[in-house]
Amino acid sequence: MKIIHKYILGEMKMPILFGVSLFTFIFLIDIMVQMMENVLVKGVSIIDVVRILSFYLPPILSQTIPMGFFLGVMITYSKLTSTSESTAMSAMGMSMNDMLKAPVALAGLITVFVFFLQESIIPRSFQKLEEITYKIAYEKPAFQLKEKMYIDDIDEYSIYVDDVNNDDGTAENLIIFKNEADTPYPTVVTAKKTSWAEASMILEGAEFYQSDIRGNEKLRGKFQSQKIPLNSFFEDIEIKVDEIEALSVQTLLKDIKGMSAEESLPYRVEINKKLAIPLSTVMLGILGVLFSIGHHRSGKSVSFGVSLGVIFAYIASLNVGMVMANKGAVTPVVGVWTPNLFLAALTLYMYIKKTRRG
Repeated sequence: MKIIHKYILGEMKMPILFGVSLFTFIFLIDIMVQMMENVLVKGVSIIDVVRILSFYLPPILSQTIPMGFFLGVMITYSKLTSTSESTAMSAMGMSMNDMLKAPVALAGLITVFVFFLQESIIPRSFQKLEEITYKIAYEKPAFQLKEKMYIDDIDEYSIYVDDVNNDDGTAENLIIFKNEADTPYPTVVTAKKTSWAEASMILEGAEFYQSDIRGNEKLRGKFQSQKIPLNSFFEDIEIKVDEIEALSVQTLLKDIKGMSAEESLPYRVEINKKLAIPLSTVMLGILGVLFSIGHHRSGKSVSFGVSLGVIFAYIASLNVGMVMANKGAVTPVVGVWTPNLFLAALTLYMYIKKTRRG
């Protein structure tokens, strides 16, 4: 039996890898489109894009690994059925429970790995994602600028940008208003060209104008180059990962202390989600076997259809439950765990049906 179990595990490797890769690619499409826009339009380097995508992977994998495992199990056992290998195994005395041993054992290992991702890898990835995103914004601020753009209250400055050149990361024809504490009128600075380095603006071909308390011009001048530090420039940087999603269960439990019921609601929903999704792996593995064994006419196309249908129903019901829980319509436990309960009920029904038929 051990030889057969090792054989089944070996057969599952490539289909599971294919399933995880497929679902991960689907989840990454939206992010990849945005990253390609950053490369083509905003001038972000390919290396930085690859690094950003690598830091997006762990939170995505925590959701796609159970899905890919389910698809991989279905493909494997559909193949065993279509080649009559499962029939031969049954003739050798293997029961349904014996057939389930390999995927259940692997599902347990995968569940532990997904918990490890959530508790250790994902928080670090989110931190690295923030770091590289801020690095890009500070090293290449044109990444965040648009033509004919007015930016108010950046430190003590307000800035109007007339033209942006994303090819070399510069801007042209800027007007800068520096607010002065001792006068109601700001100092006005115009610059023909501007570049950035170390979170500072480097003005070239600039002129400045200062007014007295009555609004009359009191000083004007020119300079070839001027460096203006902007420490709070581009603080609002979009990252397609919710901050709560990046926290471990341990951190969420710490943060939730002292919060009101309303404030803690999204935290409680996230905690339940982080527990429910990994634990669904065992049920999905069992279902993959039960859906495949005994259907001699089923092939990869049927496996794709059934697996996508089950996964879509599970994800859709989970998202609906989370939305209802976040709105307070149901408790987080009910909203998040109901899809798992339906999955468990379906698994039990299919198991009883298969064992009685056998």
